[in-house]
Amino acid sequence: MQEFLVGLDVGSTTVKAIVVDAASDKTIWQDYQRHETRQPEKVLEFLRRMEADTGISPANTRIFITGSGGGTIAEMVGAKFVQEVHAVSLAVEKLHPEVYSVIELGGQDAKIIVFKDDEETGRKKKIPSMNDKCAGGTGAVIDKINAKLKIPAVELANQGYHDIKLHKVAGKCGVFAETDINGLQKTGTPPDELMASLFEAIVLQNLSVLTRGHTLRPHVLLLGGPNGFIRGMREAWQTNIPRMWKERKVEIPEGMAPEDLIKVPDNAQYFAALGSVEFGKEEEPEVGHYLGVEKLLYYIDYGRAEEKAISGGKGLVAEDAELVAFKSAYKKKKFLPAEFFPGQVVSGFVGIDGGSTSTKAVVLGKEGEILCKTYQLSNGNPIQDTIEMFEQLREQIESKGATLEVLGVGSTGYAKDIIKDVLNADVALVETVAHTESALKFYDDPHVIVDVGGQDIKLIVLKDGRVKDFKLNTQCSAGNGYFLQSTVEGFGLKVEEFADLAFSAKSMPSFGYGCAVFMQSDIVNFQRQGWRSEEILAGLADVLPKNVFLYVASIPNLAALGSRFVLQGGTQNNLAVVKAEVDFIKSSFRANGKEPEIIVHEHCGESGAIGAAQEALRLWRNGRQTTFVGLEAVANIRYRTTRNEDTRCYFCKNNCLRTFIDVDVTGQQNSEHKHIHAVDEDRAATPAEVAQVLNTLPALEHIQANLPPVESHGSCSTGGSQTSPSVFKAKIEPLVQIQLTPGSNKIVELPKPVEFQPRKTKVPLRKGEQRLIIATCEKGTVEDLDEMKDIKADIDEIKAVNPNFVDIAAHDVFRQREVELVADALPITKGLFISKATKERASRMTQRKDFRVGIPRLLNTYTYAPFFNAYFASLGLKSENIIYSDYTTPELYRAGASRGAIDPCYPSKIGIAHVYNLLAVKHAKKPLNAIWFPMYDVLHSHLVNLTGSNACPTVTATPETVKAAFMKESDIFAENNVLYIDPILNLQDERLCADQMFKTWGPILGLAREENERAIAVGFKSLQECEAEIRRQARETLDQLEREDRIGIVMLGRVYHHDPGLNHEIMEEFQKLGYPVFSQSTLPLDEDLLDRLFGDEVRAGLITHPLDISDVWKNRYSTSTNHKVWAAKFTARHPNLVALEVSSFKCGHDAPIYGVIEGIIEQSGTPYFSFKDLDENKPSGSIRIRVETIDYFLRRYREDIVKRRTAEVGIEAQLAAFEQSLRTQAGNSYEMAVAGD
Repeated sequence: MQEFLVGLDVGSTTVKAIVVDAASDKTIWQDYQRHETRQPEKVLEFLRRMEADTGISPANTRIFITGSGGGTIAEMVGAKFVQEVHAVSLAVEKLHPEVYSVIELGGQDAKIIVFKDDEETGRKKKIPSMNDKCAGGTGAVIDKINAKLKIPAVELANQGYHDIKLHKVAGKCGVFAETDINGLQKTGTPPDELMASLFEAIVLQNLSVLTRGHTLRPHVLLLGGPNGFIRGMREAWQTNIPRMWKERKVEIPEGMAPEDLIKVPDNAQYFAALGSVEFGKEEEPEVGHYLGVEKLLYYIDYGRAEEKAISGGKGLVAEDAELVAFKSAYKKKKFLPAEFFPGQVVSGFVGIDGGSTSTKAVVLGKEGEILCKTYQLSNGNPIQDTIEMFEQLREQIESKGATLEVLGVGSTGYAKDIIKDVLNADVALVETVAHTESALKFYDDPHVIVDVGGQDIKLIVLKDGRVKDFKLNTQCSAGNGYFLQSTVEGFGLKVEEFADLAFSAKSMPSFGYGCAVFMQSDIVNFQRQGWRSEEILAGLADVLPKNVFLYVASIPNLAALGSRFVLQGGTQNNLAVVKAEVDFIKSSFRANGKEPEIIVHEHCGESGAIGAAQEALRLWRNGRQTTFVGLEAVANIRYRTTRNEDTRCYFCKNNCLRTFIDVDVTGQQNSEHKHIHAVDEDRAATPAEVAQVLNTLPALEHIQANLPPVESHGSCSTGGSQTSPSVFKAKIEPLVQIQLTPGSNKIVELPKPVEFQPRKTKVPLRKGEQRLIIATCEKGTVEDLDEMKDIKADIDEIKAVNPNFVDIAAHDVFRQREVELVADALPITKGLFISKATKERASRMTQRKDFRVGIPRLLNTYTYAPFFNAYFASLGLKSENIIYSDYTTPELYRAGASRGAIDPCYPSKIGIAHVYNLLAVKHAKKPLNAIWFPMYDVLHSHLVNLTGSNACPTVTATPETVKAAFMKESDIFAENNVLYIDPILNLQDERLCADQMFKTWGPILGLAREENERAIAVGFKSLQECEAEIRRQARETLDQLEREDRIGIVMLGRVYHHDPGLNHEIMEEFQKLGYPVFSQSTLPLDEDLLDRLFGDEVRAGLITHPLDISDVWKNRYSTSTNHKVWAAKFTARHPNLVALEVSSFKCGHDAPIYGVIEGIIEQSGTPYFSFKDLDENKPSGSIRIRVETIDYFLRRYREDIVKRRTAEVGIEAQLAAFEQSLRTQAGNSYEMAVAGD
């Protein structure tokens, strides 16, 4: 007879255990402890205590185990393993049958279980959801942040959430959360606000991701350590879940407060262990027979070492000869600076790379040679780092008696704009271009640049010396150099020792690539298994290229990028990392039998700085005189920073926090300080001197009002994603020492009074200072409203002469136009022989003027809105009753995203959010009668010789997916008394479309078939006029580009990329830089233009018509794909256009044509750029870098065009002059001949 049932829950950070008396079903023993990565040891300790305290033994005990660490231990003790979701569910069903939702946060996992009543079985069915490869939103993130804030366990447990100010913190990644917390901490944000903000981020992350569209119905149980022990976590759930209930109209039991329905049960931490016991009760008696601890003890003493030997791999090098050969090929030569001589004037160009974790600087000579360089870890303050860089460069030159003459200065890196403004540098060069220029300077035709820095990873793909594409880690920190550095230092070792230690390892553990938080946990587990520090370092080096190429760049086939790789960035100084990268790259080429060329940049750490200096040199050669403030001014820079509520911007609804940096580069004492008297030498002041001082001292109130701050806390952001929080320390001018009484030793220190500039500001600006404002957009770079208006006026002026037809089309299609009213007259309803159908139709027709229809503003509505507007208006619906959802924004998406159950492309995914916007915002404001969201099946096309004209299947099915989301738990449309109408439409066949629309709207609006056909005709006419008008405007702009030898950009995308929320307003950024922007659906179709571009090919028989794409694309069935391919052909043939391809993440139709589009463009020598994998996240830093990169190369491209045209004009002029001289000579000869006759 079994007396005891044991339940064990072996988690990632803790072990929980219970012993249940089988006869009474009561828990007689329980414990919960952190295992500190020693899971087997802690389980052994628990089992021995159970044996001693309760008498469990192999003769009387069955044991069941769950948790992430339970599978390994189960067979050692005879336990039956129980999947943890199942275990938790069983415990909840037994102990809390009233519960319908469970949220469990563990150390590295997060689970949400939704219970629903099964009408067939009468039992509850469970719908579980867990996190996968990311530790965001788990207890590990709390542990990581708390380790930084050093909050004692007791205080953390009592940390609150209610009535505490919250700040924006990333919840999806522990490392990014840490970055946000760092920045807030530097601004003086108190720890309680930081932790409360983290709780909020974790809750919102799990509600948006793990609910999978389900509603967490009451009652809700909160399980797991963080929920059970931290008050603030519970309060965050109790605040946010009721908001979901209110939105979804979940009924709350009468007399109960919503927060009372969300609770932590008694023994919350033991639910999985309890559930495993419940599982065991239903198993056969022989299942889970306890074997005792002998096998577990053997595993701890010997088995773990055997497991290590099996699980690990060979080291980075198999034998010493391989290491010698590798070092011979890749070990860098020691850099020797140029020799300087006393009296020599060293003319040079300074490049500064203000990186996230280090700052680099170089001096180049007039021939581009490197004269000297310097490198240091960043102090977190780009201005101070820059000052120190100049000091070190000057020291290298002036210590030899020489003098540095700076002919130009270039900056790059995340802090490039700050450095440029402070130094008045000649150029701030985007880092992709800087690294490219550096690679091109040293190596011929590199194809791929792999830049691994402290926090950044960049993969730059080149074509003909120009950046074609690049990948940047904007969403994840996996694989960066800072992680390697912090790990080796955590072992108590120096980063310089990393490579040698890693190479000494004969074997190494196998890390899974990806999340840095998980990798940190892997390190702990490997230490538990007995792996030594050098073996772990080798494993980290080995996994880095997988993080770079597979996780960040998502490019498994490196051979497709090219065959010549240049490795750059400070992390490439680590030869162990280089060895792993070389092996990984070569392995990617083995399948095609090719051998890649892999080069480590000679100056990998300083490559960005070299590129910046190169650009300054190029500008100087082109006649540009430097604007640099000068070396002495740099040495005397004084600065203060402010980042608080006084710096918040209110020029738009975002209300962003800005950083003010007030800089004084004059290095001069202010004249207003001259009246302060200082004793010249170390002696007592005379009575006359004391009197003079006392008579000229400012009032105490004035001194107090003008005390300069000793330290201003703030964080510096350049507006991108790679910000480095910092503390800026102001350089305070020396205090004046005054001895008041002759002969006494009493000294009074008075600060110098400060005078401020007259300006509208909450943060006074001292005289002699210049204010730099670091903001996220142009409007925020000024304080005064009038200055902001001036900036806006300048931008508007640029936009006016450089139209953005993507944005114009996005707004113009929704404009209501005057259309012909084609509705039938109201039928007579009075008389003896009036049918019921006639009366019903008349009633429907009467209701048209008040009928309100909501239309989601997304997908192909960006083409067909004019058609629908005209159709409805021509039938008598008022234009103000045709309501569109708001434009896509992050806020609109987040508001409705929680209903999403699947994860398609972003253009489809926002369908739920747009319908939610119509219901929650538009309908709530004034009720709608219907939501019109047709399934676009076949689309119209202007192209010829096609095999089909279909819409994307995902787009077509989106309305049905949306309907399912709003009817999953109840019919939300019926509850709101709104019709949801989503028929299939064929917009290519006008007659079929008319039939489909009639069948749909006839019964609703009381349509006659002929009336419907007239409305259809009006709709298509309006659509054609709208398309013709925007193409006419585009032709005018294109002609202007030709006249002015300027460049325009064609966005090669799908029509719904006109949506500013999908294209992230990238096209507007180019417009503000002075480029007109066209799109695939706005290019002109004038016959003369098409003949000029395609006529020769038509006459040669290569194509049948200018609108034929059969020569380049055979699978011509998808409308958007066909239009994109044709627009690429148009762009490639027009000399004033360049291509910018955009594509959404998970777009299955775009993937097959990437190579086709690129090939069409590049075959003509036209620049090709791309923004692929766009999704709901707007990586501002990556976008900024990409836009600046493209702008740089386009400006160079235009310079080449202008030079070529100028040369052509010159040659033509010379030919004309030569021809004229020949004619003149011929005329003279003729006259002479006539005269001779």
